[in-house]
Amino acid sequence: MFYVGLAVVLAFFGGVSFASPFGEAPPGQPPQLAIWCEFLPYAEVEPWLPTLARYNCALLLHVGREDIGRPDLVRLCRTAREQGVEVQAWFLLPYEEHLYVGEATVEQIRTLALDFAAWSRSEQLGVEWVIFDCEPSPLLGGKLFDAVRRGRIWKLRNLLRGAKDAALFRHSIDCLNTLIEDLHEQGMKVMGSGNRIFLDFLDRNNTTIQDALNAPFTMIHWDRVSFITYRYGAPHGVYVAMLRRYARLAHRYFGRRAALDVGLLGDHRQIPEQARRAELFGAGRFFLNFLSGMRSVFELQEAAGAARGGGVDRIHLYSLDGAVESVAGLEYWLHAARDSRPTRGWYSASPVVSFRLGLFSLMLDGLFRSCIGRAAESEMGLPPPVGEEGQ
Repeated sequence: MFYVGLAVVLAFFGGVSFASPFGEAPPGQPPQLAIWCEFLPYAEVEPWLPTLARYNCALLLHVGREDIGRPDLVRLCRTAREQGVEVQAWFLLPYEEHLYVGEATVEQIRTLALDFAAWSRSEQLGVEWVIFDCEPSPLLGGKLFDAVRRGRIWKLRNLLRGAKDAALFRHSIDCLNTLIEDLHEQGMKVMGSGNRIFLDFLDRNNTTIQDALNAPFTMIHWDRVSFITYRYGAPHGVYVAMLRRYARLAHRYFGRRAALDVGLLGDHRQIPEQARRAELFGAGRFFLNFLSGMRSVFELQEAAGAARGGGVDRIHLYSLDGAVESVAGLEYWLHAARDSRPTRGWYSASPVVSFRLGLFSLMLDGLFRSCIGRAAESEMGLPPPVGEEGQ
């Protein structure tokens, strides 16, 4: 009983900040903003560059292997450079090739990244950052999602157990770290984007979950990291507490290298590509219900303030696609995020919600240990610090 009580106390106080008894911090430096663009054609992105420039907002731009050599991508990157907008190339593979970066896509990503780096340099695009999106393959993710949706816990257990392969996991880690070294030699920096659940498990010294999801992440030598922390169907108050929790964890393990992905901006159910992805996932309307998104810029302002109060000043918004089609419009979203102030102390404590989030994390790791099991050969220790960004 003592250990149960201790776990409850730690879960409770793990979600409360005692930095200050007051609410918002006084005005200071604005956050460093970036916005993801996943579906908009390059020609339709270009008109929004002046707005991004006014808010010093970087553009995290979708790039596939078929986009290398495209004149409209050359024009967009050069125009962005002229207007002072930083473009970072976000690599995405075809859906049938697993889409994201992970154990199954190491060779494809290596080819795509090096080809893009060489082309970008020859065309003088001014792109100095590339992004590896490390998530479970949609082919695996669809199976996991279906098992969870149908309450088939035993099937979920078997899927995760079957996906563990410590030798392949370590091989993919070595390959990705070598690729990052090669990109550094070509003047490129690399940001990794991963799911917030990695932080929950990292807080319990568990990296086997990354092996089970075929998505090595926290042991990669990133120059910067970004954690996908979207609201989906959570009530706004719960979402704010989530952002504060994950910001603290991200800052604890990655320092100034850490960013949080905040959103969704606008109603993503109206984006045709999202509907097609829902069908590919085999989830249809059930999946789309998670994509209703934010409607109020004030919700974003509070969300960004919670992330900043947790120690993360890099705020990445998802996405340009939703923002430009929303009632608020892109400028109002950016204005709200830029004018956010870090919220700290009892004003932002949300002790009940924070307790629930901490307890859920504790239970999740316990279930993983008992049902899937930890593998010593998949445990990699704490993330490696890299340069000034890690300080």
